[in-house]
Parts: sequence; C-alpha cells; structure tokens
Amino acid sequence: MSLPVALQLYTVRDALKGDLEATLQAVSSIGYENVEVAGFYNRTASEFRQLLTKYNLKPIAMHGSLVDVTEKFDQTIQNAKDLGVNYVVCAYLTVPERGDYPKVAKLLAEAAQKAAAQGISLAYHNHSFEFDKDAQGRRGLDVIFDPSYGTKLQSELDIYWVQHGHDKPIDWLKKLANRVPLMHVKDMANTPERGFAEVGTGTVDIKAAVAAAPQVGVKYLIVEQDSGWKGSPLESAKISFDNLKAILAGK
Repeated sequence: MSLPVALQLYTVRDALKGDLEATLQAVSSIGYENVEVAGFYNRTASEFRQLLTKYNLKPIAMHGSLVDVTEKFDQTIQNAKDLGVNYVVCAYLTVPERGDYPKVAKLLAEAAQKAAAQGISLAYHNHSFEFDKDAQGRRGLDVIFDPSYGTKLQSELDIYWVQHGHDKPIDWLKKLANRVPLMHVKDMANTPERGFAEVGTGTVDIKAAVAAAPQVGVKYLIVEQDSGWKGSPLESAKISFDNLKAILAGK
C-alpha cells in the first residue's frame, strides 16, 4: 500500500511560531514529504509555499473556518491557488454555528459547488460534537453530508473524533465512500480521558482504517496530534510517521 502520508502542521504549531524554518526543516528530516497547512505564520500564501518548497515539503490542503469558506470565499480560494493546494477544508464550527446544521450544510454545499468550478475541492473536517443529536433527533454530521444537499462537499474524516463521538471510523469511511479524499490519522490514548496519542499507540484501529482507505477513495493519510505529546510535538510526529509507515508496509 502506498498512500502518501502528510503532517497537519497544527501538530507542531508552537514550534513553528518559535522558529518557522527550523521546524519545517525538522518536519522534512523526519521523512514527511507532504503537509497540511493551518495558517501562514505572518507570511502570504505564496511566501509560505516558497518556504515549503525550500524544505522539500508539498502542501496538499489548507484549513479555514466556516467564515473563510463562505463570507471570505474569494480570498480563501485565491490563497489556496497561491499555496498550490487542491483542497480547502472547513476545519471547525463555532458553538453558535452548530445551532443550525441545515444552514451549515446549505452554506457548505453552495461553497463546494463554487470551489469546484475553480478546480478546488472543499472538504469538512469533523470533531465529535457533530455526533450529538439536534432538536429533530439528527446528528450534525448526518445533516452536513446528506446527499440532498449535493455531493460536491468532501470529507476530511478524522477517525479519532469519530471514535470520540462513540461511532466507528470504518462505518463512516464506507458511508462517505468516494467523498473522503483526506483522512486524519489520529490515535486515542487508552485512558479514561480518551486524549490524543501517537499513531499506533492507542485504541483506534489504525490498521483497519488504513486498509479500508484506498477502497473508499482516500488520497492522503494525514497525521495530526493536537496535544498529549510523548516529548515534543516533533518527537511525537516522528513516532506517528514511523508507525504509520510500518503499518503501510504491512508490519
């Protein structure tokens, strides 16, 4: 299996704020060839792309807010083009935005249609709050990906958050087959708090998810660890990279 592996740079955000170039070089030295971007660290999209190129890192996707992909759509799409990515991801919903999932679904569907016309795929990154039921008894993620809104909107399925929401990553990979080009490979600590863990060290069945990924159209496996690092975030990023590569190699 040879799906490309990327790092969501949010994992090493503090290090990037401290020394941007040294951190990018360290990410490359670990073995990552692809990255997902969450902010430009006081650079323009074009300048950030040049820095990534300098350290042999290819940007594959960028994160933004619901406001970024709707009210600031034109600027966001231009940033994506300047960065050189084909995927823009709505990464999060604020608490007020979660109050009306049909409205969110409609906004995302319309934005996805507009983005597709410019050669960009819009995706939605889940957490676990979307698995709570609304007043009508429907879960937010079911509404967002309801085919009645169209199927242009893609999924960046975060398998940790699916499990955190008391559902099964494999079921959602199948449910969103051919709409899930990006998969966040994230593991869950085997503790009562169910915090974050390095890939391959926790309770998420990473092997099963990775095995299913090519069958449902996943194009990139993206490592992300929000917190709970063993040592430094870079050290955790290396553990996750090595473990994921071993899984891909059938070990």
